[in-house]
Amino acid sequence: MTVRLPLCADASRAAGEDPIGTAPHWQEVTVLELDIPVWAQLRNVEAWTPEQLTLFEELREKVEASGAGFGLLMSAPQESRGPLRVRHYTLGAGGYARRDYVSDLPQSEWARGLRDTLLEPRNLAHWQAQSVPNGPDFHVCTHGTVDASCGKYGVPVFAALQKEGLRAWRTGHFGGHRFAATAVELPTGVVWAHLSPELALKVARREVSPGEVRLHLRGFAGLPPMAQVVDRELLLRYGWEWLTAHRWAAVEGEEVTLHHVWHGEQGLTRARVVARDKVSIPASSHAPELKDFTQYAVEF
Repeated sequence: MTVRLPLCADASRAAGEDPIGTAPHWQEVTVLELDIPVWAQLRNVEAWTPEQLTLFEELREKVEASGAGFGLLMSAPQESRGPLRVRHYTLGAGGYARRDYVSDLPQSEWARGLRDTLLEPRNLAHWQAQSVPNGPDFHVCTHGTVDASCGKYGVPVFAALQKEGLRAWRTGHFGGHRFAATAVELPTGVVWAHLSPELALKVARREVSPGEVRLHLRGFAGLPPMAQVVDRELLLRYGWEWLTAHRWAAVEGEEVTLHHVWHGEQGLTRARVVARDKVSIPASSHAPELKDFTQYAVEF
């Protein structure tokens, strides 16, 4: 007899988990436009070529040397079976700047997209630069083969955004499936949790205040996790316009110093981020084991 496990996203919501501080910390993001069947090929490490293995070793060394993490997103293109396309986002003032490129390479050459954006940007001279549209991109995780939560909750959110003419992408796993539907909003760099189709539309149109979606904010990917906790408090204080500020932070234990440049003025905020309590929930919909996740509070 097969025992159906509860979805981890349902467990997270039932526990009232606060997702703040769970956004990945990225200095840059490369989005590979890959047909969904190719996603599995990229995730199959055992089938990687020596060239692909070397690439990820070099990327690991880059992160260790600089401390700068990078994001890798796989998003389904609007038209399948096309050439390899990449969208490259680099962290700067007010979020991430986007640049688009298309090659004459097949999608199976996805490693070239990573190498040329993240390691050897001079090679982008061999790609064709594309015009960049205005407005946000919502990368919604719909990767149900990694976790059933993302299939159940991510697909309807993606469909709702797309139906209303907003730019949304079916995206492969980027972590945090217990927060399904979870999405990365670029260029702001905000990572969202527990979106419904209705809430996703309100968020995209800024028809809600930050305070109303406080428990749907995983954090700003341009900051380390503890600084994300402080940054949320400032977002609640100043409103959506805060996302246009250039923010960076220093973290020493519980002490966070968050610097900003906003409207031409420089400032900083000092705060302590303390562990409040823990919630014990499954980290996956495919395994019954419980894991403790820390909840945080800010002391100014």
